[in-house]
Amino acid sequence: MASNLDVFEISGPIHLSSIDWSCPHDQRVVAASLVQATCIQEKDRENKRAGSEALAPAWWQPFHFECIKVLIDNHDSSIFGCIYEFKRPFPGHPSPPRFVVTFRGTLPDRRHGFQDGFLDLCVIFGGINKTARFETALDAVQKLMADYNTQDIWLAGHSLGASIATVTGKYIAKTNIHLKTFLFNPPFASIPLDWFSNLDNKLKERLRICKTILKGGVSLFMQNQRKKSLDEFSKLAAWTPYLYVNPGDPISASYITYFEERKEKEGKIIGYVEQVVTRTSLRESCSGVLGRGIEMSHLLPSASLAVNRNKLNGWYESHGIHQWWQQDTSLEFSEYHYQHKTKLMHFKS
Repeated sequence: MASNLDVFEISGPIHLSSIDWSCPHDQRVVAASLVQATCIQEKDRENKRAGSEALAPAWWQPFHFECIKVLIDNHDSSIFGCIYEFKRPFPGHPSPPRFVVTFRGTLPDRRHGFQDGFLDLCVIFGGINKTARFETALDAVQKLMADYNTQDIWLAGHSLGASIATVTGKYIAKTNIHLKTFLFNPPFASIPLDWFSNLDNKLKERLRICKTILKGGVSLFMQNQRKKSLDEFSKLAAWTPYLYVNPGDPISASYITYFEERKEKEGKIIGYVEQVVTRTSLRESCSGVLGRGIEMSHLLPSASLAVNRNKLNGWYESHGIHQWWQQDTSLEFSEYHYQHKTKLMHFKS
């Protein structure tokens, strides 16, 4: 039996009767709904729901999109992504995107646990860009751009899917094409010191400084890798994905600290070191020397960060995608833009 969370009429954004495509709230709701549709597409396939029994179409039809292609994982044959095309006559300016490419998050069941779990580990330890799922995603987006001669494409993903969307957006941004990207609860692939509640704030700050200096030393020692990371990070600076995180979500909440600490260190000596190390991780530096070329999805030069300050019931709800289309969502917005100039970074809140 289907969960109520999968039924649009029960859990979907039925309050959105018309869409203002210039409104960030409406854009967020549509992007999150299409990501949810992708997840339910896989559940429909697994449970052999088709035709009138399928639940997924109800999540894209109200927004006048049509699913024109599903992306299949070649290891477990699951649907992990979808391409949606807007099918109504375009209403003028501002207009909806022509295409939206979405990626689902981890499905925590026996059927998907092994492959999705393996990819979760690839996000944590680096190397998601070396997986077949990512290659399928990147190929699909590049083919879409070439076949239709368009850059009018949104990327969107939740959790594991947000990591796939992030690295896909990064690769395309390195060619000076910046696709609008919505990242819901993206995993932060580093263990935050805030998890250790028994440590006092002064000790945490000292450990952060030591960690920064260590990473800076390794980065400075590996000169070639440092120059490469600078070039790539500078290319990405103009790409500003939209990040949606909840402080109660241990998987993505560290993005809040990640950007706030960079802001606090601006103009300080440690801030210069932070600027060096924020472009790469120890894992990326070492993998570059070894020729592996792994990509850490959480390293972002710029972002539009939205924090949901609503109190939810536990980490599972705080990590869930349903919060992002609720009417009463209380969001706090901050803009972070990386600049490799005399002024290290520019921030606007």
